[in-house]
Amino acid sequence: MLLARTINRGFVRLHDDAAGELPEPARDADAAAAGIAFSAVAETVTANYQTCHENAEQLRALQVWLGEMAASINQ
Repeated sequence: MLLARTINRGFVRLHDDAAGELPEPARDADAAAAGIAFSAVAETVTANYQTCHENAEQLRALQVWLGEMAASINQ
């Protein structure tokens, strides 16, 4: 029988806070489970990485465009 596993609240807090500044170490890492399944964590992390890759591509395109604009001004 496969049991559904969940993550603890310390992981949830650490993961959520890490999107900004690095948080203090999780104070309640051993607290009761937050009721969030590992599959939900995987989906969220995957979506976050996808957004990160999209942002990086937009930044690269903007850098190319800015370079082209600077070159056209200096001609």
